[in-house]
Amino acid sequence: MAEYTPSYLDRINVFPENFARFITRIPGVQVSTNREEVIAALTPKHEQILRDGGIDPKFLRRAQQIHGNHVAIVGDIGCSYPVEGVDGLFCGGVADCCLGIYVADCAAIWVYDTVTGSRGLVHSGKMGTQLNIVGELFSRMYKVLGVRAKDCIAVISPCIRPPHYEVDIPSAVCAQLTEAGVQSCNIVDSGLDTASDLGTFYSYRMEKGCTGRMLALFGRSNPVA
Repeated sequence: MAEYTPSYLDRINVFPENFARFITRIPGVQVSTNREEVIAALTPKHEQILRDGGIDPKFLRRAQQIHGNHVAIVGDIGCSYPVEGVDGLFCGGVADCCLGIYVADCAAIWVYDTVTGSRGLVHSGKMGTQLNIVGELFSRMYKVLGVRAKDCIAVISPCIRPPHYEVDIPSAVCAQLTEAGVQSCNIVDSGLDTASDLGTFYSYRMEKGCTGRMLALFGRSNPVA
């Protein structure tokens, strides 16, 4: 669906092997203060969007998301999901798995290695940004997969921004990406504030916790199995 492939993801989606999406507010789904309850309500819609994009939902891999800076490698088989204790996931370029991160004001950051095809996706809110989860992702991707930041494209999702929030998450993330070695020309910030458009986005702060969750997705284009 075109509304879930926004232009700020073009730098990644221009590679035909990539499936990068950002699923925003789903009309008609009742929001809740209970995170798991609202995710359960959104799951059928999210899974249909995956199928429409040629991704079997069985390949979706999610992180527990505890507002930390730990990341984990995932694949097509193996551990249970969501992966406990982590806020970011990465995989090799030939993996069929689709990475998924939920956000409702925090930033999702897509990372694509144009050389190896490796993919990463992290959840960076106030705490994750302070703990430099972006730096941790690049450190782990280099150690495990040989990914070099200079070869990567990084995209920052819509997230809460000043004046609606006291922390400028995207500016801090941009600085961390640069420090990690990503070239400035390969950093894309969506520039969109989740708190300023409740018709399109969920915002935990503006909706006082009674909200839904957007879903960032990053997979490899594949026919449904």
